[in-house]
Amino acid sequence: MEQQMENRPGLNEKSGLFMLIGLMGVGFVVGGFLSFFVWKLMTGEGMADMQLSMSNPAFANQVRVTQTLLSLFIFLFPALLTARIINTKPLQLLGFSGKSSWKTYGMAIIIMLIMIVIAGSLSTINEMIPVTPAMKLYFTEMEDKYMQQVEVMSQMKGIPDLLVSLVVMAFVPALVEEVFFRGGFQNLMHRSTGNMWVSIIVTSLLFSAIHFSFYGFFARTALGIVLGLLFATSQNIWVPILAHFVNNAIAVGQVYYLRSTGQSLAESMDDTFPLWWGLFAIAFFFFAYKRFEKTLE
Repeated sequence: MEQQMENRPGLNEKSGLFMLIGLMGVGFVVGGFLSFFVWKLMTGEGMADMQLSMSNPAFANQVRVTQTLLSLFIFLFPALLTARIINTKPLQLLGFSGKSSWKTYGMAIIIMLIMIVIAGSLSTINEMIPVTPAMKLYFTEMEDKYMQQVEVMSQMKGIPDLLVSLVVMAFVPALVEEVFFRGGFQNLMHRSTGNMWVSIIVTSLLFSAIHFSFYGFFARTALGIVLGLLFATSQNIWVPILAHFVNNAIAVGQVYYLRSTGQSLAESMDDTFPLWWGLFAIAFFFFAYKRFEKTLE
C-alpha cells in the first residue's frame, strides 16, 4: 500500500481497475485488427479463409505470430499502460521491482508441481458435474476447438521447434497473463479494497473464465488462487510468472514427447488425477507453502 502516495493527481487504484478493464476491451479490438492485418501480410488470405486456416498445421508459424500479438494487446499492453497512467513508478506498481531469493523461486516451482496434481483432481470433480446433453455437447466442442489450437501451435519436429514452442506457448502466456491478472487486476483490487483474499478469488475466477473451458474451470481457478497467493506474499511478479511458466512448459514438454513418439494428443493428454491424489497433494501444498513463506523472512 506504500505506493499509493505515488499515484498521479486525481487517479487511484480503483479508477485504474476500471481503466484496465476498458483498455483490455480496446486491446481486444486493436489486437484483433492487427492480427488479421499481419495474417494477411504473411498468407495473403482474407478473414473468411483465416478462420479455416488457423486449424491447419501448415500455418503453425502464422498462428503463433498472430496469437502472440493478440495476447500482447489484450493482456500486457493494457496493464503496462494503466500502470503508467496512474502511477509514477509503473513497473514497481506491477511488481517488476520485487526481489526474491533463489529459495523463494525454488519453492514456487515445487508448489506449482504440487498444484498440477491438485488441479488434475479438481478436473476429475469438474467432469462429475451433471449437465444436460446439449450443454455437454457445447462444452465438448469448446474443448475440441482448444485441442485443435494446441495441435496447430505445437507442431514440433525437433529441439529448435521445442524452444520456439516454449517461448510462444509457455513463456509469453505466463508473462502477459501474470502481468495483467496478478500485477494488474488483483494488485489494483487489493489496493483499492484492502482485502487480499477477495482480490485473489475474484481475479482467479476471471482468470479461469477467460479461458472458456468448463471442464478446466475448477483447475484453473485453483491455479489462479495459488498464483495470486504467490504474488500477494512475495510482491514480486516474477515469482508467479516462473510458476506459471513451469506449468505451461510441462504441458509443452508432454506434447513434444507425444508428437515424437507418434501418439495422438487428444487421446493421450489426460490432465485428470484420482481424487485421493489431490487429497495427499493438498497436505504437501500446505507444507510447501509454509516453507515458501519462510524464504521471504
